[in-house]
Amino acid sequence: MAYTWDKAPSSRVGVSYVFTASSTSTPTSTFGPQTYQIRIATTTGAIFFKVGQATVVADSTSGHALGTNLVDYVSVTPGQQCAVVGTGPVSITEMS
Repeated sequence: MAYTWDKAPSSRVGVSYVFTASSTSTPTSTFGPQTYQIRIATTTGAIFFKVGQATVVADSTSGHALGTNLVDYVSVTPGQQCAVVGTGPVSITEMS
């Protein structure tokens, strides 16, 4: 009897933005024309993030929270940006 394993769903990894979040909102560049999902990863600090059109600003009252040592995938539209505010290193990767 042979056993088979289904492949896990995956996405192509694109441009990655790595920076240290601070009390000032920091945006990524505009997402590429094939970017419909982003991966956000934190290590040593919690953040608030917000996805929107150019000049999007994240803050602790209107952003989405992401805790320490977490990874989250978020659907986006090509041409949008993601802004982050908080503490610690953050990695935002375009997925397609």
